[in-house]
Amino acid sequence: MMDDSLIRNEVCGDAQPKLVLHFFEEICKIPHGSFHVQELSDWLVSFAKDRKLAYTQDKAGNVIIWKDAAEGASSDRPVILQGHIDMVLEKSDDCPLDLLKQHIQLKKEGDILYAEGTTLGGDDGIAVAMMLALLEDDTIAHPPLECVFTVNEEVGLLGAEALDVSELKGRRMINLDSEDEGIFTVGCAGGAEEHCTFPIVRKEHCGMIMQIEISGLLGGHSGGCIHMGRANADILMGRVLYKLAGKISVRLLSIEGGSKDNAIPRNCCAKILVDSDVDQKAALRVVEKQMDQISEEYRLTDGGITFRVSWEDATELPVKVLGKADTKKIIDFLMLTPNGLIERDPVDRDLPQTSLNLGILNSSEDKITAVYLVRSSVNSQKKYLQKKVETLVELLGGTTEVKGAYPAWERAASSPLCDELSAIYERLAGKKPVISVIHGGLECGLIAAAIGELDCVSIGPDMEGIHTPDEKLSIASTERTWNFLLEALKEI
Repeated sequence: MMDDSLIRNEVCGDAQPKLVLHFFEEICKIPHGSFHVQELSDWLVSFAKDRKLAYTQDKAGNVIIWKDAAEGASSDRPVILQGHIDMVLEKSDDCPLDLLKQHIQLKKEGDILYAEGTTLGGDDGIAVAMMLALLEDDTIAHPPLECVFTVNEEVGLLGAEALDVSELKGRRMINLDSEDEGIFTVGCAGGAEEHCTFPIVRKEHCGMIMQIEISGLLGGHSGGCIHMGRANADILMGRVLYKLAGKISVRLLSIEGGSKDNAIPRNCCAKILVDSDVDQKAALRVVEKQMDQISEEYRLTDGGITFRVSWEDATELPVKVLGKADTKKIIDFLMLTPNGLIERDPVDRDLPQTSLNLGILNSSEDKITAVYLVRSSVNSQKKYLQKKVETLVELLGGTTEVKGAYPAWERAASSPLCDELSAIYERLAGKKPVISVIHGGLECGLIAAAIGELDCVSIGPDMEGIHTPDEKLSIASTERTWNFLLEALKEI
């Protein structure tokens, strides 16, 4: 291995694997949220140029970097390593950072890496860091490497969909986008985004503006956490508004909840206009009673749910609000929409088979928009659930558009790569890996379909809280995963 005494890591210090953590720190200094990855993509190109490594960069921003086999390598068969360079941008309510322009604040506490008040981007920055370390260190034994850095994975696997695989020679791929050490993923669900639009007409009215904020939910990845029964702030707001509309006259002014289709919304804010003579205390009691019921229902999964009601006087200066009919349509939509876990796998009851997540709600001058991510390992169930959403939206006068659809990555009948990696892992760890199919989306299915014959396994170190400000990465697990990867590349 190269002399790591020359490496200076500001946050991680002398923690191992030092070179991997060095590149992770470098990545964290570059803002790289989904759809905002050009700077990091260009940085990868500069990295390759500086080391005289062959590379390509496409219009989407995907980068492939090649490295010849190390001297004395056990095999001349190329291995593809793959991860994505975009991260989910989520932050706590009190975080002042503009994550599109400012980088995250990386912190270390014992074995844990996290970011202060924001997502960490370990998903999938640690994969990028591992590939960079392999490309940097000329003392590592490995076959020919084809390192694939994709973009915009978190918003529909868009980079993988645009990837030109014609120059890739490898027919074995290790994807580095998993979050559980010792679990080898060999299949995943397919998905599709449903973008729903409700046209609205606003008219000026006077009254009192009642603002309702729901926050403190746990949230989480809509693939990995959807079966845990966690609350969805957008759905909770629908329940509150429905209850309130049954007691007093309301007109919707705005509703905003969630920012990523693949993250369970942790907060939602709605503004409604009520009559100027409304009994504010009575209206508050309606909200309090409903929120008390909700808090009791979710006490085991979302113990930190909070709400706040505030008032603004609009009795003299009119505001543009939805009419009563449009308001009712939006509230009815939130009450009727399916959401969450729909079907469990019939064999592995701990594995979700079909789900959907209402991840985004927002309003503008002439429309209300809702965005779902629908997932299923059974293509017909995915399409059926999409049709249910589309039918509901159309009945309420809205329109739908499908974006970012990707296929399921179906488990192969046999995988020599998985067999080889499993034997190596068992020898190093003293136990067999768990072979798993997951509900989240991975790029393996798209890349395998494009290449044709591709033997693929996904691995990664322990992470938790991905897609939330509670995201954490284990340094010790990262070191073990790195050492396993080094041994695997030496032998396969």
